Amino acid sequence: MNAADNLSRIAVLIPAREPEMQLLILLRELLAAGFGAVIVLDDGSSSSCAEVFDAAARIAGVHCLRHAVNLGKGRALKTGINYFLNELPRFTALVTADADGQHTVADIVHVAQALPAAHGRVVLGSRKFARDVPLRSKLGNLLTRQAFRLATGAKLGDTQTGLRAFPRDLLPELLLLGGEHYEYEMTVLAHLCRSGRRPLEVPIKTVYLDGNKSSHFDPIRDSMRIYFVLMRFFASSLVASGIDFAGFSITFTLTHNVLISIIVGRLSSLANFALNKRFVFQSGVPLPRALLRYYLLVLAVAAVSYGFIRALTGYLAWNLFVTKLVVDTLLSLASFSIQRTLVFPVPDED
Repeated sequence: MNAADNLSRIAVLIPAREPEMQLLILLRELLAAGFGAVIVLDDGSSSSCAEVFDAAARIAGVHCLRHAVNLGKGRALKTGINYFLNELPRFTALVTADADGQHTVADIVHVAQALPAAHGRVVLGSRKFARDVPLRSKLGNLLTRQAFRLATGAKLGDTQTGLRAFPRDLLPELLLLGGEHYEYEMTVLAHLCRSGRRPLEVPIKTVYLDGNKSSHFDPIRDSMRIYFVLMRFFASSLVASGIDFAGFSITFTLTHNVLISIIVGRLSSLANFALNKRFVFQSGVPLPRALLRYYLLVLAVAAVSYGFIRALTGYLAWNLFVTKLVVDTLLSLASFSIQRTLVFPVPDED
């Protein structure tokens, strides 16, 4: 993008479910601000909202799409992105925003205008979670930020913001990512950060109307979907830990030797390495280098595990199998973090 593009070659995508008449004000203000088009996606709203969408369709510059039934925010975003790529070929970027009033026109413009400074990366409108933010939103975002950082190594101030600006060239690959509901937005962020394209964050206002009552986010169901996205990163460690514990238990039952049992259990590292390189970190690090670093880490973790197990069972008389579970659970988190940073590092960002 260059200065000549301005906002006239940027479109805004707004997924909407059961919107109020205020949506029409937002659409007109976005067009008045200079955006070349606004795509509104009716994600299976009830017939009572037909008047809103009919009025929106009559506004010049507004493109109205509709899902016959509610398919979720992820699917709504994909439908809108697909429409943008097919029907608006002269546009250079797409900004996604929410329909519930949480994003002001000024902030949407601010995020769009930050695209040149992002040099081909996504721009996030990042909120500050001050004291007047609803408690469930503040705690939810804090927990998600920390889990996201542990899983991807990327420190972001707001992982759940819906205000995002995408260069056109990035959009086709994002259509291929999984997720039909709120977890899709988390999947997109994880994909970008793990491929070395951490988004640029710009500050925006934190707006919660009536305690965020208008949001269709289900605190339990949708939170679980989001955390399952992050759990994918840890799944290989859980599989390897299960193999390790089984090997340890069987060998100790036969030999009653802790050291030999730990060595046999560590055969699970082969599965852990293969899964992490191919599916979790999707690393391009050369195989010999990755193997060397990985097995140096395996040896270090095994030594620490053996030392703690001997100490806790010998001096504190802990049960051997309980000790093994506790020690190796904690060590697996440390090992995951080290693998992410040193064994399968994220590519350098542009």
